[in-house]
Amino acid sequence: MSAVVEPQVDRRVPWFEGDVPAEKVPEKYRLSRAFVPKGRYLDPEFLKLELDKVFTRTWLLACRLEELPGVGCFVEYEIGGHSILIVREGKDSIRAYFNACRHRGTRLARGRGRVGSLICPFHGWRWNLDGSIRLVLDREEFVPRSDDDLGLVRVRAEQWGGFVFINMDPEAKPLLEYLDPIPRIFAPFQFENMRYRWHKSVLLPCNWKTALDGFLEAYHVAGTHPQLYRFDKSNTNIASMKELENRMWAPTTVYERHAHYSSVGPKKKDTAKDPANRGTGGVTDERLSVALSVQYIADDMRGLENERSWRAAEALKTAEVPEGMTAGQYYLRLYKELSLAEGYDWPEITPQQWAEAGTAWNVFPNTILLPNQGSVFGYRARPDGLDPDSCLFEIFSLDQVPVADYGKKRDFQPQFFEDFREADLGEIFTQDLMNAKEVTVGMHSPSFDGHRLSEEQEMTIYNHHRVADRFLWTD
Repeated sequence: MSAVVEPQVDRRVPWFEGDVPAEKVPEKYRLSRAFVPKGRYLDPEFLKLELDKVFTRTWLLACRLEELPGVGCFVEYEIGGHSILIVREGKDSIRAYFNACRHRGTRLARGRGRVGSLICPFHGWRWNLDGSIRLVLDREEFVPRSDDDLGLVRVRAEQWGGFVFINMDPEAKPLLEYLDPIPRIFAPFQFENMRYRWHKSVLLPCNWKTALDGFLEAYHVAGTHPQLYRFDKSNTNIASMKELENRMWAPTTVYERHAHYSSVGPKKKDTAKDPANRGTGGVTDERLSVALSVQYIADDMRGLENERSWRAAEALKTAEVPEGMTAGQYYLRLYKELSLAEGYDWPEITPQQWAEAGTAWNVFPNTILLPNQGSVFGYRARPDGLDPDSCLFEIFSLDQVPVADYGKKRDFQPQFFEDFREADLGEIFTQDLMNAKEVTVGMHSPSFDGHRLSEEQEMTIYNHHRVADRFLWTD
């Protein structure tokens, strides 16, 4: 059961036991009501603090289990000056090590691959997959050291939902406790039964938090994605005043470490997320409205929806909707029937579970997950060296696989692009990433001193900084 489900004090100023008193934070970085100073994004010294105190003490999503299909498979995870190897040491054992030779510090392996043992490319020292020393060339010439002292230094590695997380702090709380309440809330979506559809990384000219912030709220949809609720999806002209009156409202909820927003449609204080309530504006046929909404996301973003949901939407266009059901509800029935007929599991998700799952979660510090039935989006951001105005931003799509394929191994390779415009990310993601440079330029203006956030729809952003202060200003 979740330890903390809702904030325990005034929603407008989130505060939890263990938070850092404002007076302990240097004034230039101090948060105030719905305000985040720009120095937390632009100052090199602040980035160094994050690299030293946040990323070394928190659980970081490193890879998926499917990226380690066989014994000896490894993935390198880099963050700041740290390189960490995640290795499948045995059929049911995943380990992680600091990626450094115990002789003279050489990086042992790069990228991803498969090995029988870890061999230093400089002098040939070797380690077994369990981290124990295997060979010290001319060992008799060195000061005597025990095998334990020469073993690779372990990094904590734990699993949830088909993901492998790592933590450089040996004293950190266990992963599932750290993620709480996410594992409970996400359980019905069965992330562990999904596999990569695609994974693309791009360099962006912005701070790593700026890259995440653009996906931590839906307040930007009317300005950035005006086509989303139009019949003509090619019309990306600025939203009209009438369209703004009916724009999406997406309130946020904060937790002790994590936060999420829920896209619930037109602004109503008592509305919860409902997967049946989707549609495209300007369409009188409710069936077509729902179908076009699903298919546009499937075609443009190639994720969050899949080819089965696309086909269910196509069938809905000409279907006879049973009396007493909405088109959205019938679409979900068609999607379910199609999935079960083709060998997929269909976990039943209650309205309460849909509402609690929300739309997008900030998994502190640097990951965002968007749960949906049968398909998931994930985003991850990392600093690019010591430049606060540059980052590596990753987007991945996961799709549910048939029950018969749960144990099937796959050869999957992620893609990297220096320029996001070459990554074929579709209209919606391109619109989002085009904002990266514009936000960075504007933040450097002397007229701008920090983010002034909506207390209803942007507290996911504020919450990240509140949680970060726990690591930045405590020993």
